[in-house]
Amino acid sequence: MSWFKDLVQSDVEDVFLNSEEFAEEHVINGDKVRCILDKVINEAHSEDSYVGVFVNQLKIYVRTGDILTPGEGDLIQVDGSNHIVQSVSEEMGVLVIVADANKQ
Repeated sequence: MSWFKDLVQSDVEDVFLNSEEFAEEHVINGDKVRCILDKVINEAHSEDSYVGVFVNQLKIYVRTGDILTPGEGDLIQVDGSNHIVQSVSEEMGVLVIVADANKQ
C-alpha cells in the first residue's frame, strides 16, 4: 500500500471504528461487530409516495470482512430489527450499507 492508504487504514482502525471514539458493538445478522449506525429519517420522494410519508433509513458503517456483504434487496437484521438493503458500497476498507426499516 501507499503511505496515504496506510494512514487512512490506520485511521479507520484507530479512530473511526474504535469503540472508545465512534463505534459501538451491535449485532448484525447474528454477528457481534464494531460499527457505526446512522439513523436517517427522510421524507419519501417518489411518484408512489404521499406528502408527509417518511422513510426510516439506517446507514451502517462496518469494516469490510467483519460481516458477509449483503446485496441490494437482501434482508439484514440489526440488533433484532429487520431492514431491507437499498445500497452497499465499499469505501477505504469500510462497508457502507443503506437499509430501510422493514416496518409498516
